Amino acid sequence: MRLFFATFLSRETMRAYQTLVDQLIEDVPGTLRTIPRHSHHFTLVFLGEIADADIDKCASALQAVERVEPFPISLNQPRILKGRGRPRLICADINNGREKVSVVEATLIAHLSKSLPALDLRPKPPHVTLARFERNARAQQARMVDEATARRYDDSLPWTDRFASVQLVMSKLAPSGPIYKTVAEAHLGVS
Repeated sequence: MRLFFATFLSRETMRAYQTLVDQLIEDVPGTLRTIPRHSHHFTLVFLGEIADADIDKCASALQAVERVEPFPISLNQPRILKGRGRPRLICADINNGREKVSVVEATLIAHLSKSLPALDLRPKPPHVTLARFERNARAQQARMVDEATARRYDDSLPWTDRFASVQLVMSKLAPSGPIYKTVAEAHLGVS
């Protein structure tokens, strides 16, 4: 089973980003594809393929983050992430609250390193994927999307959210894109 730890954005923040993505798709047709609605999230720790027998060990890591108090976060203007010289996706990074998110990541990794020492877990800066580029997208299309993002991004909006829960998520790859299912969840500030 393919698993990762994540925090989903609130519906309100998801809607704001989806509106922006819809505008970008309209501005630069044939270049971007949306991600499934209501799936905007920060990946905190990607686990990869996990045996069914180890799912409970993964879920128990959530107890370690319940002591963390919920906190506000703000997000930067979306940027283009490239891979092998080609545009891959549009994402938004955490601006304010990044240090506290790093503490949550480190807590999850520390717990998992004890219960599943064979996993190779490395923290990565979390970002929210907003849209993916079509497979044949080129640098010129990325520039057009970048220009459209600069025009459409409304920096008068707060682009904030509340980091209040962490989910253990199963990801099933399908031809239309990944399908996510929450396996377990922890609400912050309960201990």
